[in-house]
Amino acid sequence: MEELNKKIGVSFGDLFGKGATIPKIDKDEPLWDKLIQQIIDGNVILVIGADLLTDDKDNPHKAIVNFLANGFHVESKPNSFSELVYDPNYKKDNKKDSIYYQVNTILGSAGFEPSLRLKRLLSIRQFPFVITTSFTPIVEQTMKEIWKDELRVMRFNNNPSQNNDIKNEADLRKPTVYYMFGKVGEGAQRYVLTDTDMLDYVSSWLSNDDRARPKNLCNELKKKYLLMLGNNYSNWLFRFIWYSMRKPDLGHGMIAHDKLDESLLNFLDRAETFTKLNTSDVIDQIITRLDKKLKENEETKFNKPEENMDVFISYSRSDSEVAEKLYETLTAQGKRVWYDKNNLTDGGNFMEEIRKAIRTAKYFVPILSDNITKEKGDPHVYRNEWDTAIEVAISMGRTYIIPLAENGFDFYKAAIPEKMQQHNAIFFSKDEKMDAISEKIIHKMNED
Repeated sequence: MEELNKKIGVSFGDLFGKGATIPKIDKDEPLWDKLIQQIIDGNVILVIGADLLTDDKDNPHKAIVNFLANGFHVESKPNSFSELVYDPNYKKDNKKDSIYYQVNTILGSAGFEPSLRLKRLLSIRQFPFVITTSFTPIVEQTMKEIWKDELRVMRFNNNPSQNNDIKNEADLRKPTVYYMFGKVGEGAQRYVLTDTDMLDYVSSWLSNDDRARPKNLCNELKKKYLLMLGNNYSNWLFRFIWYSMRKPDLGHGMIAHDKLDESLLNFLDRAETFTKLNTSDVIDQIITRLDKKLKENEETKFNKPEENMDVFISYSRSDSEVAEKLYETLTAQGKRVWYDKNNLTDGGNFMEEIRKAIRTAKYFVPILSDNITKEKGDPHVYRNEWDTAIEVAISMGRTYIIPLAENGFDFYKAAIPEKMQQHNAIFFSKDEKMDAISEKIIHKMNED
């Protein structure tokens, strides 16, 4: 506060009176606000390391190292796979690359229980695309429980002919676990165990050769806010990994780990990266702050059309109940959804704002029921919304309009535009649970 007084040129007491209480200013508060807003906007990519995976004292990697060291009577107490494979007692009984097949066997017959922290974090629906830097399937198994069959598994194994890449930014909104350093079960050097493996993989991620790295993913990551939790790497290795994902804007993200090297912290601070040393507290903060912000947003959400939504719902006032239930279930799945709940048609710029909202929405879901048929001769805003959506669909080149039609709905009798009829509808009955209907819509969104 004294420093602030000097900059302002007047003391706090002079401004507010001698009895005024000096407020405590938290320098991290704007950084928290930025992170939470980025999560709500769908711009955050989780990058999860081994130290967040289980509640055990040792992370899964270290636990496997300890198991093999005991089995081969290695007395040097290795801390990593590299230290293990170069130990004379281990080398005496094993050929080169045996370690990969041993790890495959161990994880093929036994698993690890995911940590409560990991379960809580991955249950946040605003994190559909998750990168793991561990070769173990713990993140994948935990996400599978949440996303079921919608989960997509991708991996980079440093083999140009086998690496997975996304198609475009829309892929980052689909439930996905991406193995950044390979996945257990593959052959030697196809996932990171040793220091040599790590150097090979990082050099590929840093390469300008688009054949050596997932080009589209690399390009999109640079535009996103990276939230790295539980990644325990040495100072310079961490810098290289962070640089491979973040350049040129190194500071656009947050890194949390219970132990971060002081030199690394200084580097990240200079790069204006948000850092924290208590991962559990970070997860608690995210859950609490996100819940609070989402509740605050609900109070003002429907005051005007919102742009850049995942879903724009178009409906007749007679179908308000269906629209509201659909909104609630899609939102619970982490989708950003808007519909004209407050009947804003009296606003001066309403239609232009609606058009902008439709043009920037990822998907357009018109609700088609017998009420549409009854109202076909009347002027309704939703028919103007259809016209705008059809224009967008023509330019999209992918699924954009997902009609939700009541069972028995007659497209011709209701005077639905021909270009709207060309889109495959999802049919529903009014006694069907909205959760099941929403799952069908999300499945359709994830097909592209």
